[in-house]
Amino acid sequence: MRILCIGDSNTWGFIPGSGQRHENRWTRILAERQPGWEIVEEGYSGRTLTAPDYEQRQRCGMESLKMLLMSHRPVDCVVVMLGTNDLKRRYHVSAGDLAEGLREYLRTILNPFQWESFAVPKVLVVSPILLGEALSRREEPYGSWDENSVIQSRGMAGAMEAVCREYGVGFLDGAKYASPSDIDCIHMDEENHRSLGLAVEEKLRAILL
Repeated sequence: MRILCIGDSNTWGFIPGSGQRHENRWTRILAERQPGWEIVEEGYSGRTLTAPDYEQRQRCGMESLKMLLMSHRPVDCVVVMLGTNDLKRRYHVSAGDLAEGLREYLRTILNPFQWESFAVPKVLVVSPILLGEALSRREEPYGSWDENSVIQSRGMAGAMEAVCREYGVGFLDGAKYASPSDIDCIHMDEENHRSLGLAVEEKLRAILL
């Protein structure tokens, strides 16, 4: 079973406070618990779902999606956990905007023509963990995040789940299983990586097995 995991710094395994990489990140938990699964890690710090980063264009998830799908095909399942970075103040994105972006993302993954002789993969969308309540106070007045970022993060799960139902793909509310560290209000500690990894494993077993 080959599973492509596309995400941002919380998939890459960013350690809050140090910026180093967790050894026991959630994708590694999957691989540890399911040795028969090949887990392809595609976490990139700063990656958005669809918002264009004009300073670092490679961070736009929509622009890099087809390349990732083609370079790793065939895959049995694509796990997507993106949306947090779209909520940075400079993008002016709402939870509803994220849902529209996810719709385009899913259309691309589920397009059978790009897979040619390979089967279209299953999809699991994991809505990201919430931004911590203290984030906007820490960032004001010139940081990347503001109060609206925190507010919109609360609406991500509901908006994304509605799109997943529309397209018949799997959905998991990541915020039910993991929370950000109090150190930076954005990234998970090792305990939360494990909790999320176990939840993703259970959901994937329901989808794939």
